[in-house]
Amino acid sequence: MLWSDPFAPLMSQLTRPAAFMPAADVAVSGDDLVLTMDVPGLSSEDLSIEVQDTQLVVRGERKRPEVAEGTSYAHAERPFGAFERRIQVPAGIDADHITASLDNGVLSLIVPKPERMKPKTIQIGTGSGQRELETATA
Repeated sequence: MLWSDPFAPLMSQLTRPAAFMPAADVAVSGDDLVLTMDVPGLSSEDLSIEVQDTQLVVRGERKRPEVAEGTSYAHAERPFGAFERRIQVPAGIDADHITASLDNGVLSLIVPKPERMKPKTIQIGTGSGQRELETATA
């Protein structure tokens, strides 16, 4: 008897990605950009992170687990393969101050904003604390 995939009619209607591409979110705070990326099944050894000009580049590979000899997949949906994600970051970031952590399959990167992008508060002078304007006499 030949094995048939009981999920085949359902799966033929779905669009499956050809390779693994982790989903990413970018949040912005006053001081930082925070990138989170889902990388289930990967360890820090499976990933590389670098800054190239104004791009943060995350590369990795999710490998298909080996099955015992004489065993084959009857049905497979989980994507595998090498990936590269490029995230645009502001010019002037300090790569030495980027932090990365991996917890429960989620990669988190904190990218400090360059000083020029951080909000600045301007104090308003009043009374004697106010700087005098010079008037030009002609």
